[in-house]
Amino acid sequence: MLIDVHCHMNLYLNIDEIINEAKNFGIDKIIAVGMSALSQKRILEIAEQYESVYPALGIHPEEVKMNKNIESELDSVIDLITSNGSKLCAIGEIGLDHHFIKEKELYPLQIKIFNQMLALAQKLQLPVNVHTKGAEKLIFETLTSYNLTNVNIHWYSGPEKYLKLGIDRGYYFSITPAIKYSPAVKKTASLLDNNHLLLESDGPVKFSGKLGTPAMIKDVLNEISLIKKVLIDELEEIILQNTKNIFPRLFNKE
Repeated sequence: MLIDVHCHMNLYLNIDEIINEAKNFGIDKIIAVGMSALSQKRILEIAEQYESVYPALGIHPEEVKMNKNIESELDSVIDLITSNGSKLCAIGEIGLDHHFIKEKELYPLQIKIFNQMLALAQKLQLPVNVHTKGAEKLIFETLTSYNLTNVNIHWYSGPEKYLKLGIDRGYYFSITPAIKYSPAVKKTASLLDNNHLLLESDGPVKFSGKLGTPAMIKDVLNEISLIKKVLIDELEEIILQNTKNIFPRLFNKE
């Protein structure tokens, strides 16, 4: 069984096709992550409609630039997440971004929202799905302030120093299709112990010009097996157990 732990399902126009393709490639479950204030309800609707989709809600750090009203909308988003807490498998996608977001005056609002999302994860006893681009130091410092059930760092490509710190803390790291061409992602996969690896598509982000879909995580598994020199079937079983450990609510229906 393969599981995509990080996908923006609400951004696809052809969800039926995406899910059918995923099933054909052996992907049985997909975590649909929220980003914007607007996306939260849509994620819940998709998860209700499709048995293989599981919701994770949260505010992405880019929302401080994309939505000028996010600060005033934050309380309503938190209320929505709280009221649907029993349906969620994680809080995400949350984090900080000092790479794509260049406007430093927006950073205080990013950290405010990140802290509120972490507090919510602690309250609801849910794992977090974290975006770290260009803000690794601050994120790793902030995470220690909360009692979190588990942490997944998605698509990590930052300094090796913080990767090793995350490894020491027992964080999980989800690997994207960028492993085919990105030295940083290859390094992340090679340095991780097998028991903290996860798979993600981050779809519909494009990889080498090709639209990302959950079906692609089968290729990610194959690439990791080559790097780690582990048989594909063995690695698939290990990663399945990892996914059960960090996201147990994915398996409540079974």
